[in-house]
Amino acid sequence: MYYRIVPLEPNSIVKQECFIRSDLEIKCGIVWRIGSLVTKIKPIFLKKYNPHLGIAISEIDGAEISEIYKGKKIIRFSTNMSEEEEIEISEIFYGITRKYSGTYQDILQDLGWKLASTQFLIYGELEVRETH
Repeated sequence: MYYRIVPLEPNSIVKQECFIRSDLEIKCGIVWRIGSLVTKIKPIFLKKYNPHLGIAISEIDGAEISEIYKGKKIIRFSTNMSEEEEIEISEIFYGITRKYSGTYQDILQDLGWKLASTQFLIYGELEVRETH
């Protein structure tokens, strides 16, 4: 027996990476329009789950992402970031600039940013379905 965890709203599964440098922060990643999780362990997290705060997928026993579709890259900056740096980092993240080569994660680390965390999250109202 498997349990499929399905968000009832679009854009509810997120991969988020957080980079820090001194007092600055970048949160970036991918938001998937639709998707689902699957686990062999009956979900018990729903008793204390807050749809507005969501939950890290790693906190759901045995859960794995089973389907994700139509991912969109997003990036957010701390409010004290300069506009010039926001533009440069956005161009790196979206692959617009030819000034650097490599993944945005490697480039940001080469520029002095430290990867503080990476996590997959799920938000919103959820439905759990038993499946075989």
